Amino acid sequence: MFSRNPDKTVKKTSTSSSVIGTEMQINGNIKCSGKLVLKGIVKGNIECEHVHISAEGNQKGNIKAFECIIGGNFEGDVTAESLSIESAANIKGNMYYNSLSARPGANLEIQLFRGLDKRIEDKSSEKEKKKKQTKKSKGI
Repeated sequence: MFSRNPDKTVKKTSTSSSVIGTEMQINGNIKCSGKLVLKGIVKGNIECEHVHISAEGNQKGNIKAFECIIGGNFEGDVTAESLSIESAANIKGNMYYNSLSARPGANLEIQLFRGLDKRIEDKSSEKEKKKKQTKKSKGI
């Protein structure tokens, strides 16, 4: 009656959110699973499943996430499967995405790149350019 069946596995899903409050400032990179809500200031990169920069949030760095919602101040590059831009957003940087939604009113100085494979191509071409420049400077 109370025995456990080892064949049954329980899959835990995280529904909680980590919140960086308005009174917090973090200088450094953040890596977490689940959802991160940014209401404070982060100077560093964020890697998380779901990232939401609220209207009072501020980040200078890069974001790598499955889903990213930007409603505050952001400067850097975003790589996300799904990217949403809210009307209060103020964004500078490159956005790499597969799905995009945006509300009118945001202040944007961005370049949009549809397709996450484009991000990989850009990085590999940058590495090739650096290798060529290094060879030229060494006289090879």
